[in-house]
Amino acid sequence: MIVQLVGPPACGKRTIGALVAERLGAQLIDNHLINDPVFTALGANGFGDLPPAAFGYARRVRDIVNEAVTEAPASVRHVFTNWLIDTEDDRRSAADLRQIARARGASFHPVWLTCDPAEIHRRIDHPDRRSRNKLRDPAKVADALSKQALPAPDDALRLDTTTLPAADAADRIVAWIDDRG
Repeated sequence: MIVQLVGPPACGKRTIGALVAERLGAQLIDNHLINDPVFTALGANGFGDLPPAAFGYARRVRDIVNEAVTEAPASVRHVFTNWLIDTEDDRRSAADLRQIARARGASFHPVWLTCDPAEIHRRIDHPDRRSRNKLRDPAKVADALSKQALPAPDDALRLDTTTLPAADAADRIVAWIDDRG
């Protein structure tokens, strides 16, 4: 099983993903597991610009993680989190996970999260975001939110996390997966 949680910064992807992973006995592969080795090496702190090469380096890390997930035993389940905008690279990232599930004979469950921008801006300075090298710069968050999100695929569950507690979101996701068989 592969679960893909997609949503903007500070919508609760990692928090919800950790709860879903716990409930499903899955491994959480959150986007910062992939990005932080690169961002930390470049001195990122959640503010300011990253060097232009940063996301290319992170893509290489993601490719290696995807290779490892492809080779993982069939019994290992995965929950991925990321923020995808409507670009060729991000469309490919979404397609990669679906293809990995297909190659493994695993079920694939896309979940698209949304959150009101005012709530996102309220959440960006949460202490957990500081400790995990997450984006906290209000201008950069506004810029991220101004970009066209990758549209949810037809088979995706869509959840608005503006007021939905993380545990309730995780319960809905797990129930949705159970209902899909």
